[in-house]
Formats: sequence, structure tokens, C-alpha cells
Amino acid sequence: MNGPAGLKDLPQTRAIPPLWRLAGLACLLGFLSFATSELNTSSWDAGGVSILWPTNGFLVGVLLCQPKRQWAAYIAIGSLIDFSVNWNLQSHISIALFFTFCNTAEVWMAAWLLYPAIAAKPDLTTRKQLIVFLSYGVFLAPAVTAFLASFAQNGSFHRPTLHSFLIWFTADALGMAIVTPLCLAFTERKLFRGRSKWEVLGLLALLCLVMVGICSQRRFPFLFVLMPFFLLLGVRLGLAGSALGLLLISILGGMSLTSPRGPMASVASTTLTEREVIFQFFVAISMLMVYIVEVVIAESQHLQTDLRGSERRFRLLAEASSDIISLIDLQGVRHYVSPASIEVLGYRPDQVVGGNFRDLTHPDEMEGFKQLLDDMRAGSPARAFEYRCRKADGSYVWLETNPRLYRDPDTGEPAGFVNVTRDISVRKSEEERQQLAFQTIEHLASSDPLTGIANRRHFDMILDQEWNRAARKQCSLSLLLIDVDRFKPYNDVNGHIMGDECLRKVVAAIEPLVARPPDLLARYGGEEFVVILPNTDSTAARQLAEWIRRAVEVCRIPHPGNPPHGVITLSVGCATLTPHPEITYLNLLEAADQALYRAKSDGRNRVHLAEELPDAGAVAATG
Repeated sequence: MNGPAGLKDLPQTRAIPPLWRLAGLACLLGFLSFATSELNTSSWDAGGVSILWPTNGFLVGVLLCQPKRQWAAYIAIGSLIDFSVNWNLQSHISIALFFTFCNTAEVWMAAWLLYPAIAAKPDLTTRKQLIVFLSYGVFLAPAVTAFLASFAQNGSFHRPTLHSFLIWFTADALGMAIVTPLCLAFTERKLFRGRSKWEVLGLLALLCLVMVGICSQRRFPFLFVLMPFFLLLGVRLGLAGSALGLLLISILGGMSLTSPRGPMASVASTTLTEREVIFQFFVAISMLMVYIVEVVIAESQHLQTDLRGSERRFRLLAEASSDIISLIDLQGVRHYVSPASIEVLGYRPDQVVGGNFRDLTHPDEMEGFKQLLDDMRAGSPARAFEYRCRKADGSYVWLETNPRLYRDPDTGEPAGFVNVTRDISVRKSEEERQQLAFQTIEHLASSDPLTGIANRRHFDMILDQEWNRAARKQCSLSLLLIDVDRFKPYNDVNGHIMGDECLRKVVAAIEPLVARPPDLLARYGGEEFVVILPNTDSTAARQLAEWIRRAVEVCRIPHPGNPPHGVITLSVGCATLTPHPEITYLNLLEAADQALYRAKSDGRNRVHLAEELPDAGAVAATG
């Protein structure tokens, strides 16, 4: 029999089910009605209540597994069978019709209320479906129809009583609670958790034997002995096995209630109704216990399935990712490493699990990595960290890690870190290439293309920086302004190519002498050069200027147009100032320029010093 998920959405489903299915339903309902009547007749004759009425629960289970458009046919068959049974039991046709109406109303009400929550995927082991089923199917529908049916008793209509209400309610509620889940399990092919038929028959036979043993004596109410067997059925056979066991116990127990022996014979009760209600109460409690156990087992299984699914998904993502995913504790010890470690580092996961972050991190980044973990433990936001990691071959590779702090789900305290680590060596190489390109461009922008030393733009920037630094520290700043003597005639005679080569030779002679890191040699313009000497007094500046002059002279670069020397020579103006609020570095340049002018005026190939005056506001050139 197909479930509702396969039928209710098919627009071509017929309103009338196949005749063989209706015939089968009629046979099952007829058998259940006949057997139920035989079970309850002895109780009715003795003034008791109905012990169990399973036909309504069976029909509700059938309706929940069928599309609504076919309900009318099933309810019609059920009503016809029910009317036949009631007419056989009642002397008045009006009472039989009324009872049939009550049963039909109960079936329709229960099915209609339960259908939205259960029909799509019947599973009474889920908490939501079980609560809906107990509320509407086991309590509300039987209670409403039991109240209606209590107006008719003993072949006539009269004022309802508690006894007449109980005749209907308890039997219908138990029948709904036991038979509907059993019907759903058979219809949905969810039977006995896949156990073998011999185990199923053996457990049910064992339960029946225990019940027969309890019913064969009258001294002790040993019904509680059945509880462990119900639990065993629930654990081994599931809800279908438990429901079938309850049905068998209800039949065997109901048959023994009117006899002098049985589980209720020792109960101090004055009426049969009280004994039957107590037995029904026991069955109801057993049923509730079985349902609760089934829900707990099902939720536990679902939780385990979800956990296994989550673990599989995590491992799938971790193992498929090209990034290294790792779990480390608060001390940095690795407890899980994804297989990407083989490709990135050359280590198998088992080779690095159990190790500490210190064993692979480059010493230069060790403290930074430790500080990152300490900050995150203290509650700082997560941040990426770049570091070098040692590979299996001993080389280092640049990695970027993004740790995330995770907490213990029970205590909420920090428990460790989830690290996603990726290889950024390509990115690092690109960054280094871009940095090198930037430095190259910056060098080209700040250097003289002919001589390779700093150009005028770079000189102006450094002079401003060194002037400000000297002002802060109140130290002296010296400047050498250098000019190649009579260079224009050299160019005119030898040509610009030889002139350029001459300037390069001059720079080659000067550059080794400007050796301190803060000193700067720059081309000032044409054949003029300048040297910045931070934190240098006038004596040291003049001495260096003299060394520079001699270094070029000893090169003996021929220059007939520079008499009386006949070689390339230099004139140098030297100036030293201590920054003062009333002066700027332009005063230093002007002083050096005046000193250079004096050197040229006095015959060239010499050094002149512009001395700093005490008031720092006037600069005088001296020889």
C-alpha cells in the first residue's frame, strides 16, 4: 500500500481505490470487529466497560496513508462494517445507526486533525508527531465521540453517565494508541528494525508466556513484571514491536478480567468496571512508557546520525581543501591536521599531529605566533598571521593562518583553535617582485641617470630632512658644494661623450670617500656636485673636502684647458651651520655657494670654508 507522499500529490489519482484494496480493508475490518465484539461481550454482559476497540484506530491509520480524495470510499466501507456489527449487538436500528455515526465521526475527526502533521512522513518516534497524535488521536477525538455516544445505553437514549462515557473512551483511546502506530508501521514498511522473523516471533512468544503466567494466578498483581519485556521489545523491535506486544497483552489481559483468575483478581475492587479501568490504566502507562522510550531512542539515533554526518562533512571539506585545516589546543598542540599538509609541507598528518607550533615555525616569527594565540585567548578579534614554516625537506615556505577560537559546548570556556592555513609563497614572491620594482622605480626617480648617484630632487628632499633632524637635536650640518674646474672647455674640445665619461670618473673618485650611512653625494646640476654631511663640524667637513679634491687630482684626467695643472681639478665650497629659528637650509646653500665662488676666484683647485657666525644670522666666507 503506497504512502501519502507518493499519492496525495498525483492529480491523476482516482477517487475510488482499487476494488481489491477495498475488499481487503472490508475483510480486515470485519475480522477486527468480530474479534473485538467477542472480547468485549463478556465484559458488557457483566456490567463492565469496553476493554479495547481497535477498528477505529486501524481505519485512521489507513486514512493517514491515503490521499484525501479516496477517504470517502474507505470511510464508507468502514461505516458499513461498523453498522453491521452494531446492528448485530443492538436491538434498535436507531441506536446502531447512532453508534455508527459516532465511530465514523471519531475516525474522520482524528484523521483530519492528524493528516497535516503525520501524513507526509509518518514517524511517531519524533516528538512533534507523537504529541500531535496523543493530543488529537488518542485524547480529543475519542473524548468527543465518547461524550456523544454516552447519550445512548442499553438500547435507548438517556442522560450520559461516567460509566457510559468510559465504555467508549478508554477502549477507543487504547485502540487508537496501539493499533494506529502498528498500521502506520506496516503501511510504511518500517517493521521491527529489520530483525529476523525468528527473533520477532521469539520475543512476542516470550511476552505472551509471561502474560499467561501472570493471568494464571490471582494472589499477586504481577503486571509490573511486563515492563522490562516492553522495554526489550522497544529496544529490539522498535515501535511496531512494542505496539504489537501491547495489543497481545491487551487481548490476553482483557480475556482474563472476567475470570476468577488474572492480574486484577487480587485487587481490592468491588466492581468489574474498576478492575477493567485499572488494567486499561496499566496498558496506557505502558504505552506511554514505550512511546517515551521510542522517542528517546529515535532522538539519540538522529543525534548520532547528525554527528556522524557533521563529521563526514567536516572531513570531506577538510580533505578536499587545498588549505591545511588543523585543530590545536590552547597550548598550540595539534590534534588534527588535514591531508593538505602532504602537498603544502611534505608531511603526512600523523607526522605533525601531537607536535607544537614551535617545532615548524621560523624562529623570526615564533614570538609573533605566540602573541597571536595569547591575544585570541584573551578575547581579541581573530586576525590573519603570515609566517614561515619549515617543510619536510628543510626549506621554508610562507604560510598564512587564520585561527578561530572555539569554546567547550558545555562550559563555554575556550577549548582550542581551528586553523585554516594556506600557502602564500606565490603571493609573497609577487609582493617581493612588486616591492623590488617599486624600489627600482623609486631609485630611478631619485638618482642621476648619468652618474648613478642621487639627483637634485632627492638631494632637496634629504637636505630638508637632515636640516629638521639637526634642528631637533641642535647639532651641526655641513654641506660641500663641488664644481669641476673649467669643464665647459673640456666639453668643447673632447665632446659631450667624453665629458660624460669624465663626470663618471670624477664621481667614481669621490664616492668611496662619502662612506658614512647618513652622508649623501648628489649631482647638483651640470658639472656641480654636492655632499650632505649630517652631524659634522666645519673641521671634519673641510678635511673631507680636501680629500675629495686630492682624490680627483691624482686621477690625472687630461685637461689642457685647465692651466696651470693640465688635468681635471675641483673647487669646493664648504659651509657648516647649526639650525636656528631665524635661518633655513637655504642659508646653508647660500653659504656653500659663496665659499665655492671664493675658491674659484682664488685660482680654483682649492677648498674654501664658510664659517658659522655666533649669531647664526650672518654667514661670511673666509679662505
